[in-house]
Amino acid sequence: MLSTSRVAWIAAALLAAFGAITTLSSGPSSKVATTFEGSVPREGVSAHSFTVQREGAVEVTLTHLRPATTTRVGLGLGTPTAAGNCALVEAMDTTQINGRIGGTLQKGTYCVAVYDSGDVEAEPLDYTVSVTEE
Repeated sequence: MLSTSRVAWIAAALLAAFGAITTLSSGPSSKVATTFEGSVPREGVSAHSFTVQREGAVEVTLTHLRPATTTRVGLGLGTPTAAGNCALVEAMDTTQINGRIGGTLQKGTYCVAVYDSGDVEAEPLDYTVSVTEE
């Protein structure tokens, strides 16, 4: 027969183990990803705004181009202007799928732009861009 103190100790140990399992499995992920889709016409640009909730590393990745997956486009990261444009701070004029740019950003509003750097032909390119915050 178990004494009251042993039952209390076993119950406390089980409760602590259950709490540890819950904490490990339900902890928040350190990465936040946002996906943007759009279309870039010849000599055009397409931009999307996003908000960084806390200072940290941000990576912008071109994940998809259609219909010409080997076409090179420009990919930029910057800040939105009052006129609704994206003032680029960092840019790569020729990138293909999986091209990336990024850096450490402060809390605030930023934008990502995909633009024709001379390779877009007569029909527009559809794209997907992923913005990942750590």
